[in-house]
Amino acid sequence: MVGLVRGVASIGVALAVTSFTMSARAAPARVRVDWPSVPGCPDAKSVAARVEREMARAAAVDPVVARAEIEPPSAPGDPWRVWIRTWTSRGAGERTLEADTCAELARASALLVALAAIRTTAPARSDELAELVPSPAWTPEPGEDTSSAPIGLPPRPQPSGPSEEPSARFIVSAGTWTAAGLLPSLAWGPTVAGSYELGPWSARLSLRAAVPRQELLGSLGATFDALGGGADLCRAFPPGRSETFTSRVCAGIDLDAIRARGEGGTTTDAVRAEAVPFFGLGAAWWPAHPIQLGFDVRGGPSLLQPSFVVLSAAEGLRGLHRPSAMRVEGVLACGFVF
Repeated sequence: MVGLVRGVASIGVALAVTSFTMSARAAPARVRVDWPSVPGCPDAKSVAARVEREMARAAAVDPVVARAEIEPPSAPGDPWRVWIRTWTSRGAGERTLEADTCAELARASALLVALAAIRTTAPARSDELAELVPSPAWTPEPGEDTSSAPIGLPPRPQPSGPSEEPSARFIVSAGTWTAAGLLPSLAWGPTVAGSYELGPWSARLSLRAAVPRQELLGSLGATFDALGGGADLCRAFPPGRSETFTSRVCAGIDLDAIRARGEGGTTTDAVRAEAVPFFGLGAAWWPAHPIQLGFDVRGGPSLLQPSFVVLSAAEGLRGLHRPSAMRVEGVLACGFVF
């Protein structure tokens, strides 16, 4: 009796093994993915397994072969890229994909391969994986179709040039300025300005005031100050230009009203005008949006050069000040972009 039980058990095990083997042979592999081994990327097995999971959701699929070439980022911030080609009984296709990480690239590639395998029409023939594409060691004969031969990744697209429609913005700024050649001693004071930028060009209007400075000549003297405005046109130029830093060249004109106030038996005021066409260089830096820091250095000849003299019974006619023939000034400002 024991021998009979053992015999039946042996026959059952044999039948189970035979059934499993026949099932395995009856279900040939549906996916082959030639996925290169690249540091930081999933391996080929995990990509093929993901393809299988995606294909399991479809009602009918064809065997599919995929071959991929991966290009890691060439610089920080660049994306991962993959060129992937697929073959099924219905034909071949290819696509280039980009992603921030290779893991995302692998997920997108697996989905692409699975989509290629989904059967939309009845197959014209039933192909095994080996029949879909030659092996990697295959070399085409002269005159044969080489459409299945792997090719390199398409060239990385170059950054697009400046937009045909330049961006416009308005900047209101305030700061300080200093000038040599306007008052008897170095002039300095507050300044405010408004700028309109359109692409590389900018136009600016400014107002400024000079802190009073005293000038003494023996027993004679006067207090000088100034109030003025200016207009200039600037253009950004390539050296030192980036997304957060811009250098520029500027040209314009300054108009100033210089006031001299003398004190004695009576208080007298004298106001004279001065004009200076100038040429200068500047730079702008954006430490954070919408803040802009700007610095300009400019210079030009004095066109009017008014004279300030005082008449004294004791000392006669004495000159107190006359602006120099050339003026040089610098402006440091902080602005807000609108």
